[in-house]
Amino acid sequence: MAASGKFRVADDMEIIRRVLAHIEAGTTDEGEAWREPVQNYLHPSRFAKELRLLRCSPSVFIPSAAIPNPGDHVERISFGVPLFAVRGRDRQARVFRNACRHRAMALVAGAGCSRALVCRYHGWTYRLDGELAHIPHAGGFPDLDMSTRGLVEIASREVDGLVVIDPLDDHGTDSLPRVTDAARELTDGSPWADILVSAEHLVFVESIVQQMNWKILVEQFLEGYHIRSTHRDTFYPGQYDNLSIVETFGPNSRITFPYRNIERLRQRPTSTWTVGGRLTYVYHLFPNTIVATLPDRVAVIAIDPVGVDRSTVTTYVMTTPGLAERARQAAVNAVPYNHNASVSSVLHRGAVEDNEMSAGVQRGLRAGANAFVEFGRHESAIGHFHAVLEERLAQL
Repeated sequence: MAASGKFRVADDMEIIRRVLAHIEAGTTDEGEAWREPVQNYLHPSRFAKELRLLRCSPSVFIPSAAIPNPGDHVERISFGVPLFAVRGRDRQARVFRNACRHRAMALVAGAGCSRALVCRYHGWTYRLDGELAHIPHAGGFPDLDMSTRGLVEIASREVDGLVVIDPLDDHGTDSLPRVTDAARELTDGSPWADILVSAEHLVFVESIVQQMNWKILVEQFLEGYHIRSTHRDTFYPGQYDNLSIVETFGPNSRITFPYRNIERLRQRPTSTWTVGGRLTYVYHLFPNTIVATLPDRVAVIAIDPVGVDRSTVTTYVMTTPGLAERARQAAVNAVPYNHNASVSSVLHRGAVEDNEMSAGVQRGLRAGANAFVEFGRHESAIGHFHAVLEERLAQL
């Protein structure tokens, strides 16, 4: 799964070798320790500065699987800005600000598929490419030029299974080189391409508001130090405590979490080694997107800051068409798909446990016990995230 562009991660064989070496030595990947001031999670002015940075940065909007067919559309509030994506008749994905050009009514609610985009308030109608096509009783607007009143598009590109948007706020020509570099960091190299391009069948979408700072939610994905204590009856029986491979590429990172069954590969020829069902790859795509490989599926998780202690987490779960068909046939034939159901249950319980811990961190930060949050050398992916954030905030 090595990338072909600027950014590279280790291939599957190298990852297996590194994992087996850590198991034998009782070690894990280590990097730089990090101390993050508690006030950086609590202070409104810090949050406002972070939100300004996020709106001035390219970011992942949705996985391509969310809008597979012409006319498919889906909304999301990104960094406080209502947006929606739609796939045109030319099969191009476009992203627009979610507002009718008449009275600013939100044009898209939830997800759906339409031949045209019609405002529910007064019936203004837009083509899938955003052009204004029809105004009821148009004579009431004698000075309106329809050619200038199409939907307001956010520049975007669709690469390797993701729709990536340009900055939501215009911040001048001086920052264009940095914006270009930041966009490349989400589209060039694409170490996650093999995973997302094949997982083109959307099976589940969920959006939940969590009462915690967005960075705490990002952090919970980036270390395995908590596996035994937090996930004793869910993940820990099948995984290792505090054993992970950490790779960084640009501002992004990939953390590998192996399963215990990976040790069976020691007795097998290396030519037969595969990682399927033997580990989870978690990609953090800076600033706020997680891509995780799970048994039989892939998850794309967008973490949107709403307030200093409030965030919206939107989860898209995809699978390959082949696995989706197996599940469909099992349902048609009334054959229990027990493995899939069991995996889903464990993943759901594990996510609940992670969110309980993150909520506890949010409460504890206000206790006044700590001046900073301590991240150890085995939590270096979190340190990398904060270091990149600090560097880019300094550029504002």
